[in-house]
Amino acid sequence: MFHCRLFLLLLVLNHVPLWANICQPQGDGNVTGDILTCKRVIQTLPPQSNSAFKASLELVELYRKAGDLKLANQVLDTLLERDLNHIQKHSVIRQKGINAYRQRNYIQALEHFHDAQLIAQQLDDLSLSGQSANDLANVYQALGDLDTALTLFLQSYQLAKQLDDTHRQAITLNNLGNVSRDINQLDDAILSFRQAHILHQQTGDITKANHSLLSLGEVFLKKRQFEKAQTLINDLITPLNESGAHAQVSRAYLLLAEIAIAQNDMIQAAHWLNAQKRTRQLIQSSNIDQRALLIEAKLKQLEGDHDAAQVILKQGLNAHNQQNSQLTELFYIALIQSQQQTKRYQDAVDTLQSYNNMLKNSRSQSESLYQFRLQRANVLNTVPSSQSHYWLLTLMCLAFVGGVFATLVYIKSRLVRSSPPSVDDTVAPNTHNQHLDDDRSRVLMVEIMTLALNVWEQSSGRSRIELAEQSKVWKVNIDDGRLRVRTFERYLSTKTLPKKPRWRNIIATANHVIQQCDASHPQLNELQEKLRELEEIALNHP
Repeated sequence: MFHCRLFLLLLVLNHVPLWANICQPQGDGNVTGDILTCKRVIQTLPPQSNSAFKASLELVELYRKAGDLKLANQVLDTLLERDLNHIQKHSVIRQKGINAYRQRNYIQALEHFHDAQLIAQQLDDLSLSGQSANDLANVYQALGDLDTALTLFLQSYQLAKQLDDTHRQAITLNNLGNVSRDINQLDDAILSFRQAHILHQQTGDITKANHSLLSLGEVFLKKRQFEKAQTLINDLITPLNESGAHAQVSRAYLLLAEIAIAQNDMIQAAHWLNAQKRTRQLIQSSNIDQRALLIEAKLKQLEGDHDAAQVILKQGLNAHNQQNSQLTELFYIALIQSQQQTKRYQDAVDTLQSYNNMLKNSRSQSESLYQFRLQRANVLNTVPSSQSHYWLLTLMCLAFVGGVFATLVYIKSRLVRSSPPSVDDTVAPNTHNQHLDDDRSRVLMVEIMTLALNVWEQSSGRSRIELAEQSKVWKVNIDDGRLRVRTFERYLSTKTLPKKPRWRNIIATANHVIQQCDASHPQLNELQEKLRELEEIALNHP
């Protein structure tokens, strides 16, 4: 039974149709013909049968392959109208999340993946829970919330270890390496890619093992360890060419071109770019290689041909619209630099305005993410309920024993500062902090923490780990060689908030953000108002 569940997990995680034997697609590139065949097969099956359900999911996969996500969602909506069991409902909701992700509607994707996660938790299915953590991590990574993505990938990795799933461990380690690289934890990235390479070799997946090595070479490039990167990549080119892995060969040539540009070697950079273009022609894909365009534009800038660089950069931006990624930002910055070099100042202003609009859209997306976290996001809670219960009891006891004295001192100092001495000031309050325990106060605490984190990330560009360290409020732990702020993260959802929250820590965190961050941030006033509300509750009801 265990091996069957593991097999199903491997297939689903890689978006491979589980039930190809029902519709029997030909696999000859004729997706339209496969869709018509599958629809005819479904008509011959009993409408409420398990076979019809499986064939319908296969039809969704075919629609997605054809790029028709609207029809794919129509099939899924029809399935949701049926009386589905939990496993079937999980599959349908997850497929809706995948469609939303493909449409870059990331908040909607989060909602679907979160609903799928809740079903997995109800079923107490570790395989599905690992799948959910991985799905959510991919969306958070696309949204730029790399800390949350890192935490979720780690959860997926730990579950894969519990299931002794070497294949999934390797894939997740590669994802962890990508996130660590993007947040400049380069030593962590190197460790993850090396471990992923070893596990892929153990499973016999040489293609993915070579992919991990190329990623490792990219980290060496980022660390400016050019000789290490060149040696590693050059050693890979021959076996990659022999195996016909043209996509990976293309990536290898691009990395070598980037190294040459970093060393101001224009001749060698041009050589590797030409090699990449020849290899790219062997790949049957209509997609434009954005990174290749950016590197070619950088070479033109290095050669002083800013006119040619601008043409290439505009081509890259046109093909890369609707994506608020780091790569898009690099295109904008490079284009503005070239326009300034050619004294096209009005064009530079227009490009800067487009760049600013993209950042505004990104901020709007971040605010939507904040609202989602506040209302729905229990994505970090994968601890079994019994363990969670004992953890909460321990936390409550420690908070009570260690915090009573500090609480009284804090409240007294705030009272003294907030008003002139009076007779009433010398009288102890006649109620305990019952209002700090009610639902409204708990929601307020989560609002403050989530809002503070949102302001901090947008204003400073730094992570929650740096907020915990600099505020000196939250404990930073080392887990598997990586920094973690697990207690901090429990305060980002009402579902994970401790029964006796450390409200003094919340106030101290918010004050630190207010003091350190940009005073013009649009959400700063909201944070200050909510903070005053919590302080008033604490002062009046210690």
